[in-house]
Formats: sequence, C-alpha cells, structure tokens
Amino acid sequence: MNIALIYAYALGGGIILNVMPCVLPVLTMKVFHVVEQAKEDPGTNRKHGIAYSLGILAFFLAAAAIVLGFKYVGQTLLWGQQFQSPIFVGGLTTVMFVFGLNALGVFEFTVGMSHSGGSGYLGTFINGIVAAVMATPCTAPGFSLFLPFALKGDTPVYHTLGVFVVLGLGLALPFLIVSFVPAVARLLPKPGPWMSTFKSLMGFTLMAATIWLYSTLQSQLEGEAAIGFLSFLLVVGIALWAYGKWGSFEYSDRTRWISRVVALGLMIGGGFFFIDFTPKAKAEVASGTQAPIKAEDGTFKDPPVVDADKKKIIWTPYSEEVVQANLKRGRPVFMDFTADWCANCKANEKAFIETDTIRGDLAKTNILPVKADFTNEDEEIEKMIEDLGRAGIPIYVIITPDGKRNLLPEVINTEMLSKALNEASTKFPPDKYSPPKAGKEAAVVPAATQADG
Repeated sequence: MNIALIYAYALGGGIILNVMPCVLPVLTMKVFHVVEQAKEDPGTNRKHGIAYSLGILAFFLAAAAIVLGFKYVGQTLLWGQQFQSPIFVGGLTTVMFVFGLNALGVFEFTVGMSHSGGSGYLGTFINGIVAAVMATPCTAPGFSLFLPFALKGDTPVYHTLGVFVVLGLGLALPFLIVSFVPAVARLLPKPGPWMSTFKSLMGFTLMAATIWLYSTLQSQLEGEAAIGFLSFLLVVGIALWAYGKWGSFEYSDRTRWISRVVALGLMIGGGFFFIDFTPKAKAEVASGTQAPIKAEDGTFKDPPVVDADKKKIIWTPYSEEVVQANLKRGRPVFMDFTADWCANCKANEKAFIETDTIRGDLAKTNILPVKADFTNEDEEIEKMIEDLGRAGIPIYVIITPDGKRNLLPEVINTEMLSKALNEASTKFPPDKYSPPKAGKEAAVVPAATQADG
C-alpha cells in the first residue's frame, strides 16, 4: 500500500477513536476540559491543548518504543494486548476510580480533573496520557490497513514511530481544534453554576468506566482475589475522603501533612493486604465440543447452535482441533475474536451479532459459532490473529471447508454478517456435512462444557 495512504488511515483511525465506545469516559473528561477552559484566555486554552496532545503523544511514543523493543528480540505485540495483564487492568481501574471520586467532590487534587487560571498543565498532560491508554482496547475502521504494517518485524523504525505519532495526533486533533480555533470554542456553553452538576455527572461516567474495567479484572483473577481488589478500592476511597476532609488549606500545615501520610499509608496497606494479581488458571477446552451426537439409527445430528428458549447463541470455545474437525466434515465455522476488555467487541455482539436475525441464520445454516476469547493470554489465539493479518480485535471471520476465509471489517452490522453466513451456507449446505470419523471427533460432550457466550 502507498505509504501516504497508510499515514492517512492512521490519522483517520485516531480521529475515529474519539467516538468509539471504549473511549466514552475519555470523551467526558475532554468535554469537561473544553467547557472549563471556556473561561480562560485564548493563550491558556492553546497551552492546555498542547499539553493534552503532548500527553497523548508521550504515550504513543512509549508504545512505539515497546513495540520496537519486542521487534528487536523477534516478537510481535498486538494492539490492546496490555489489557491481558491483571496488573495493568487493576492499575487503570484504580485510576478511573480515583478520577471519579475527584469529579464527585470526595477530594480535590489539581493533577486530575480540574485546574484554574494558567495552572494545571501537568493535569492536562496526564489526562492526555489516560485518554491514550483508554483508547488502546479499541480498534476503528481502517486499523487493519495500517496497524499490521507498523507492527511487522520488517517495517523500518521511522515508519513504526511515524504511524504511532500520526495515530496519536488523530486522537488529539478534535481537542486541538477546539483549543486553537476561537470560532469553535465560542460554540461551547458559557461557564456557570451548571458546571458543578456536569462535573458530578461526569464522575458517574468515570465510575461506569471503573465497573467496565473491573468486570475485565474479574475474568482474569480468581474469585477471592477479585473481591480482595474491591476491598482495596474501598480503602482507597476512605483514604481519599480523609485527604479531602483534612487536607484542605483551612487546616494547619501539620494537619494537612498528617492527612496525606495517613491516606498514603492506608492505600499502601490496603494494597499489601488485599491485592493478589495472580492470573486465573486457563480453562481446558474439551476437544469434542459441539461434536455430532450419534442417534440409535446410526445417523449423526449436530447439537443446536442456538438456545431458542434463552434466545442466545451457543458459542463453542476456540480450539484449533475443534475448528479443523468441523471443517473436515464440510461445515463452515464463524469465529468471533473478542475480549472482556474490548468495548467495541461487546458493543458489536449486543447490537449486531446476538440478534434474532443472526440467531435465525445460524439455526438455519448450522454453521458452527466459535468464540476466541482473548481476555487473557492465549498463544493459540494470538497466532491465529497474526495469521489473519490483523493487529488487534475485534475480528470476525467465516472459514469454509475449502480453506477460504471471509474476513469481515472491524465494524460490522447485522445485514453484513447475515449475508456472509448465508453465502457460506449456500456453498456448503448443512445436509452435505459428512459424519465424523471414529474417535474423539464423534465424542458426545455434555452441554456444560460449551461456552454460553
């Protein structure tokens, strides 16, 4: 592909990230910044725009450096893969929780959600970093056209750095425009008492982001460890409340310092006693999942792929052995690469996949729905993603017995998926599936081993 076009897609992808579902809490932070800056002079607004952009660029330059480091040792990183680390997810969950408490008025801290006058540039810079971090579990249309290029081992260093920088500029561009173009800034509402209410509403949005991140952490940790992390967040909340109550300027220096020491001690102690980031053990996938069931008359019947009563697709956990066993029978496979930390994935599943239309198509075509859950580290799934030429999730692909792969865009819709399923079924109808060979491909597996999606 033309290099200029790759950079154009990177810029466009960064801009589109601003409206992807996983960046919603970042958008609320940016909206608050923009409204708050409306009371400042144009020069201050521009400085905040630059500080925010530098924060984003700092993160993407660091990300590019990490990618180059992995390339140097002959390894490849995928977009958003850092969210597979419980330590990373737990840290980001804590940051969102702290920002939410700040916005709700539990405590005031200038390096956070607010600043006044010409100060607070460090806070704006940090918010730029957080914006970039929160954007990484998302992919936007066009990502498959430039990210694999940037992540490939033979791509020159300057192009890898260039793509990441341009992607960051795209993410920062809307805020830069508001900061530098007075005509756009004048369209914003005037500052007033309503801003206090808006800030509180934004705090609840950040709490929603905390819940989303914690749900990912739950999938990565054992039950007791996940509950322990909630206890840690409670301690953090109490510590920051104490800091907010006794750390203000109305108290003496001694009282303020004591409140800071107590708050810090509570958080360190809470982390020591409650945090356990040992990853959950990987569940074994039964090789015979979704194998045909042999009836008394000697015929084989595939287990249902849709639960009609619950109106849910019955997903089979990804296993290369299961996929190949079904392809050998002449049965197409629809694969959904997803993760609990991928908000785009979850939005697509709710809006476009788990629908009456797709459930009806799957029931009619008997195409096997397979879910490749990338929430935690999985070398087999990672290899499959690389083989498909993608640099991150979501990925939707229909594999047919003739070896062809119908790779759908990152952003799909019901009509697109329905058409692809029916085309695959027309070429490989369910009444032509051959019975399995003797052995474990024909094993009958209890429904309990199947993923319920």
